Amino acid sequence: MPTQCHRTRPFAALCAALTLAGLQPWGVREAVAGAWTLADGEGIAIVSAGASEARGAFADRRARVAASGFRKAEIQVLAEYGVTDRFTMRGRTELRHLALDGRDADTHLGKSEIGGRFRLLQRGGFVTSVEANLRLAEADPAVDPNGAGLLEGEIEGRLLAGYGFVVGGLPAFADGQAAYRAAGAITGDEIHADLTLGLRPRPDILLLGQSFSVVGLPKAGVEAFDQHKLRLSGVHDLTPRVSVQAGAWSAVAGRNALDERGLLAALWLKF
Repeated sequence: MPTQCHRTRPFAALCAALTLAGLQPWGVREAVAGAWTLADGEGIAIVSAGASEARGAFADRRARVAASGFRKAEIQVLAEYGVTDRFTMRGRTELRHLALDGRDADTHLGKSEIGGRFRLLQRGGFVTSVEANLRLAEADPAVDPNGAGLLEGEIEGRLLAGYGFVVGGLPAFADGQAAYRAAGAITGDEIHADLTLGLRPRPDILLLGQSFSVVGLPKAGVEAFDQHKLRLSGVHDLTPRVSVQAGAWSAVAGRNALDERGLLAALWLKF
């Protein structure tokens, strides 16, 4: 992270948080299949839209502090396809609009990624998988002025585990994921931990409670940070192949990160 991001603690937190823009704060990938792979020849495409804002940040000592206003709007497109019953290919891209007080608003492509998920084991309701993703994006001038216009890459390895069960006669599932993301030269590596709990109160309704945590590892010129978010959403199956999702999320804790909250809506298309 460039030196100018460290002039004051609140501003340093805000600058560090700008690097979190690619952390899928409201993306729907964790709710698609989780540790489960898609059946051979089956696929899903999800178009999601969301908006978030922050008027504060979590400082180095985790206290909430005032910070320059930050607003973001995004459109994401995610697609997954079952190449075999055990291997699912996936890809995602996004268009985002960022507005920061004191900086011109900017609309650009965010992170794009391609990868795959391989099912290691499935016994009854339990399943484990591994996933690898290559993520690319144009360098953000606010974070990397010298790399403006150049592509920056990240490689992510992810371990996933899921379990399907019944609660009070209703189908439910739990999905946990741990990932290590090796970043480029400018930003530091990251550790991610995601948890999803799902419940179907009726056949066409899926309720989701999710947590997303990221820990940014320090490196020369880059401060350590962490951020933890909670999200509640619901998915309504309009037909066997078309569903809609709506929800809200909020950061609940962090260090050198934005105190951010937002809304999401998504359209799921199965094929």
